[in-house]
Amino acid sequence: MNSKTFSRIQEQLSLLSFPAGSTVLDIGSGPGTLAVPLAKRGCKVTVVEPSIPMVSAMKTYLQESGVTTDIQVIPKLWEEVKPEEIGVFDYIISSFSLAVPNLSDALDKMNNTANRQVHIFWFLSSPHWETVRRDLWPELYGEEFMGKPRSNLVWNTLYQKGIMANLTVHRMKTEYIYTSEEEALAHYWEQFPIVKEEQKDIIVNYLRTHLVPLKDGRYQFPALEHYAHIWWDII
Repeated sequence: MNSKTFSRIQEQLSLLSFPAGSTVLDIGSGPGTLAVPLAKRGCKVTVVEPSIPMVSAMKTYLQESGVTTDIQVIPKLWEEVKPEEIGVFDYIISSFSLAVPNLSDALDKMNNTANRQVHIFWFLSSPHWETVRRDLWPELYGEEFMGKPRSNLVWNTLYQKGIMANLTVHRMKTEYIYTSEEEALAHYWEQFPIVKEEQKDIIVNYLRTHLVPLKDGRYQFPALEHYAHIWWDII
């Protein structure tokens, strides 16, 4: 984890001032970046996480953090979880895990599963990887790239449900730096289903236009990204 990512996670944790003993459901917890620190604070944490490698990484993180309290795991996608199998929690967290087939249903389930508050962290501007795809997709495949909904749509969906959520804006603070031009090219080639040599040339030319050489010989892809913290009280 680089220092910028660590800084963003610390910022998120500072926004989650849950009292010790609170029950917390972390949806799409990944390797436990929020779940483990919250368990260390004394919260009773349950996670919804379908990825076995992510759950394994979380358990390792839990042990390395010296937390003796276990974290319960529901190994499913959020849309697969039935309300009766999870019950109700004081606080619900969804941190960059809103890639769901039905946003309205996902938000309803969060709202109905919380006793006190729901907290969502989600992209307000296009994440870097999506910006690159949006720029290159039409030239590579002859069609527009369809990205994920942004935080403004999340907030408006809540508004239409009569939920007046709070929203604050934060910098992602992520850096995209590569040791060489070749490393950058290899990284982006892997993200596209490329079948023709001329398509590789399109990506090469794009990156050579956007990569900025640094004084130490590395290369940076400049990106200015923002995310939103959306939260509301359960009434």
